Amino acid sequence: MVLNLIIAEKMDAGRRISYILSDKTSKQKKTKNISYIEFERNNEQNIMVSLSGHILGADFPEEFKDWVKSDLDKLIDSNIIYKVTNQRAYSALKSFSGIDNIIIATDYDREGELIGVEALKFIEPGYTNIRRAKFSALTSQEVKDAFDNLLDVNYGLADSAKAREEIDLLWGAVLTRFFSVTSNRLWKDFISVGRVQTPTLALIVEREEEIKSFVPEKYFVINVTFNKGIDFQGVYEKNIKDEDEANKIFNAINGNDGIVKSYKNEKKEVYKPPPFSTTDFLREASRIGVTPSNAMKIAEKLYMSGLISYPRTDNTVYQRSIPLKSIAQKFEGTEFDTEAKMVLGQEKIYPSRGKVETTDHPPIYPVSYPKKALTGAYKNIYELIVRRFLATLYKNAVIEKSDADIDIKGYNFKVSGEKIIDNGWFDIYKYRKLRESKLPELVIGETVKGKKWDMEEKYTEPPKRYDVASLLKLMESLNLGTKSTRHDIIQKLNDRNFATGNPLRPTPLGIGFIKSITTIDSDIAKPDMTAELEKEMDKIAENQKKLDDVVNDSRNMLHSALKGFRGNKEEIKETITSYANKGDSIGTCPLDGGEISLVKFRNFSKIKCSTEGCKINFNLNATGLVQMTDKRCDVCSLPIIKIIRKGQSPEYRCVDPNCEYNRKKLSVGKCPSDDGDLIIRQSRYGKRFLGCSNYPKCTVTYPLPQKGVIMPTGEICRYCGAPLLIMVNGKRKWKFCPNMKCEYNRKDKVEKSESENK
Repeated sequence: MVLNLIIAEKMDAGRRISYILSDKTSKQKKTKNISYIEFERNNEQNIMVSLSGHILGADFPEEFKDWVKSDLDKLIDSNIIYKVTNQRAYSALKSFSGIDNIIIATDYDREGELIGVEALKFIEPGYTNIRRAKFSALTSQEVKDAFDNLLDVNYGLADSAKAREEIDLLWGAVLTRFFSVTSNRLWKDFISVGRVQTPTLALIVEREEEIKSFVPEKYFVINVTFNKGIDFQGVYEKNIKDEDEANKIFNAINGNDGIVKSYKNEKKEVYKPPPFSTTDFLREASRIGVTPSNAMKIAEKLYMSGLISYPRTDNTVYQRSIPLKSIAQKFEGTEFDTEAKMVLGQEKIYPSRGKVETTDHPPIYPVSYPKKALTGAYKNIYELIVRRFLATLYKNAVIEKSDADIDIKGYNFKVSGEKIIDNGWFDIYKYRKLRESKLPELVIGETVKGKKWDMEEKYTEPPKRYDVASLLKLMESLNLGTKSTRHDIIQKLNDRNFATGNPLRPTPLGIGFIKSITTIDSDIAKPDMTAELEKEMDKIAENQKKLDDVVNDSRNMLHSALKGFRGNKEEIKETITSYANKGDSIGTCPLDGGEISLVKFRNFSKIKCSTEGCKINFNLNATGLVQMTDKRCDVCSLPIIKIIRKGQSPEYRCVDPNCEYNRKKLSVGKCPSDDGDLIIRQSRYGKRFLGCSNYPKCTVTYPLPQKGVIMPTGEICRYCGAPLLIMVNGKRKWKFCPNMKCEYNRKDKVEKSESENK
């Protein structure tokens, strides 16, 4: 019997593909710690091996391990070696022999193709029948069609991914080492430099500089409220900078009626949105409160579960082969029944089209309805994708737009209105709304009564900071990164203390780092260089360029960049250090009037006063937004700070972490192990838990609910000796033992019921 070895990228995908191809008869096997799936199909035996990502990791030779002593020019020219980093997958691939055919069934993109090609190196050599299964949704029909119509492996696509891996390793390693060693920021506080990350950070810093240097200009706006059955507003056609001119115009029109000089009324369509590309999906996800990195993780899970199509795509045009009507029918009888019937009730379905059409994967769309109800962010993301899909199939909205010019004493006022005729796709896609502004029907030459005349003094506003959605769009337009990496780049800027918040604001470290680059006019902070490298890698995928040629060109560019930085080491060190030590200003020192700053490091923050010798100079192990208050500690008289965390009540503590005020306030009782105090603490990721005050001698910890208010009861658990606590979350209130395995929490205690009913 013919024996096929099928290589999948992830465990969930391997299980689902096997389940579909075997008509639910696949069997999980395990031998010598090697796990695989076995099944028969079309009288052929199949073995499915799931790799769980890359088998190999790119690295440098051992001689370059020391960051400080390594010669960076030699590092640039050194060979890149590949080590097995996935021992389980390596052992599985090496264990099979007698294979007739190899089928790569990894994700069909650059990374997936590279992962599949890597796997071929560890299979017994001599196979010529190596094929590729291409699918964009883990549905029965699509998976079976893919395996019935196998393709050739695209080695150019794999090489383009390998080129990106090697180029990113070179640029990241060399420049990270240079800037970290130069600025004396090593170990956990190293300066991370990335080929895409750095120009992305530069965009955020440049916008912040524009905001800081912005000088508001005063101008005047003249408004008139007219009335013809209803009130409507007209605005003078120009913003006026000169106050004398504004007063002259206002005095001329004040108290006078207007004469209609022009009136236009027409119906306009508001076009339905295009299908979801990855970038558009992540932008919309961020607008409903799901971070891009989390949204992508959720989308990948939904894809693995056979609920949506492949979530990494630039395409915004549905292929004709996608059964759009059949997919819409799947939502009849579900929570989307009304919306599905709206789509299916049309005489003909015309899907919207975006500007980008590719052949690798379709846009993101739902392929089935979950058998088990989704919850939380999974439910929200799935609903977003379903509603976007149905909206792309429904009719355009229609509005009636009216515009008019009204003259008062020779001065022209603009009026406009919009009336909703048909809400169209907005009835499905609830994340957008049409807004009406009423304007009565006007007649040219008629007089309309003036009711109220106003002159407002205003100031021009600086440009807005980029939020995640707008930054993703900008990165796409500048060809910074790829659909698969942009969301991770933004997350890394936050994780590495270069930028914070949404909208994104650069930290002092981020500003100092970019300034140290731009002051010597280096190209590494400019999008053009990165975009050019992306084009080169596209040429590799299209078999127009060789991997080694593109990587070597990049090495030469890196040599040139490093030379420029070496000539300005002292300036770079001074710039980064001075900005990093500034921190973010959070208020005025109540002791001496100095500026209180919060300086963030990877694992902790420092809160300090700008006045030399001031008492306020403490390490702060706290996550969240830190604010100064006007309150003083009643124990030591130092300031009380306020810490705000999402989903939790604000925490107030003394700025001195060792103050008795903090111990008493955060303590909920005694540790059952050594009678120390159990303190409410925060992990580096913002998760709260109970820990003993005698740590590290005592390592007793208990997890805590992340939302709501926790209060001590003064009672001791009779089962384990831990202090009993009360949790208040909204209208709910209950008593519990922080030891989740404790018998107290398993039984229906009278005390628990009483606390809930109070």
